Amino acid sequence: MPFDPVALAVAASFTAGCVSIHALRRHADAVTLVLGLLAYGLATALGSLLAGHHGLVVLPDPVHTWGLVAAANI
Repeated sequence: MPFDPVALAVAASFTAGCVSIHALRRHADAVTLVLGLLAYGLATALGSLLAGHHGLVVLPDPVHTWGLVAAANI
């Protein structure tokens, strides 16, 4: 079996996360908040990366935007 440093780093970070959660079990509310924010951030980052990769992120056309602004007399 070849040595894979990425797999070792992933296993080490997972183990460190489990140890920190176990050590902070008396502060369950804070741990839940941090893990929830981390999960939300990862999901947002992954969604942004996938949207950008597949071309789903499109900037608005400035010509149409100026037409809407002019029509609204703003």
